[in-house]
Amino acid sequence: MKKAILVLSAFVFVLMSCGGQATQPTPQPTPQPTKAAKIELNIIQQSKTPAPDWATSDEAWSEGAEGGKKFVYLRVEAEDPQKETAKLLAQGQKIAQMADAIKQLATHEFAKVTEGMAGEGAGLETYVYDAVAAVSKNVDTSGALEAGTYWEYVQEIKGADDKTYYRYIIRFKIDYDKFMAAMKGAWGAQVKAINPELKEKGQKMLDAINGAQ
Repeated sequence: MKKAILVLSAFVFVLMSCGGQATQPTPQPTPQPTKAAKIELNIIQQSKTPAPDWATSDEAWSEGAEGGKKFVYLRVEAEDPQKETAKLLAQGQKIAQMADAIKQLATHEFAKVTEGMAGEGAGLETYVYDAVAAVSKNVDTSGALEAGTYWEYVQEIKGADDKTYYRYIIRFKIDYDKFMAAMKGAWGAQVKAINPELKEKGQKMLDAINGAQ
């Protein structure tokens, strides 16, 4: 009888021991981020083979020269299922896209001048911003000369979906001297608005712009 009681006590003790332990939560797998479907582009047809470097570049603007004359090159592009519509869209977006490219170029050129002034440009940020806006408005993009066209018929595959469309790209060029004249004129107007404490810095920057080529 005592032996039976001891066995029963031991069994109860084991049960109580197991019941007293905290239940360990089942580890949950870490959710993996959803991967975006890879986009595959296949060129079915193109106007030129291979495509010109300027057409495949992501840069909206570049500088170059032809016959010893310097130009600013700008590119615009549009897409549409119909080739002629893509061309018309690109031509229609010409002024807006080129104005944005000129804004980028002006920002780049003003930054170069400011860096070359060894700290003299500090405090002129607001005036530079206004000058950039003025340059993008004052450069006559409507008079830009067409410097090349390129189109391609593309199949775009994304996961189980695919679509086809024409991508039309037009390259324009603007006389670099005309661009610089607009840049100098825009900064010259800003010099008049700069407060007296920054007047000298503003003039130094104008001198640097006049000397930049």
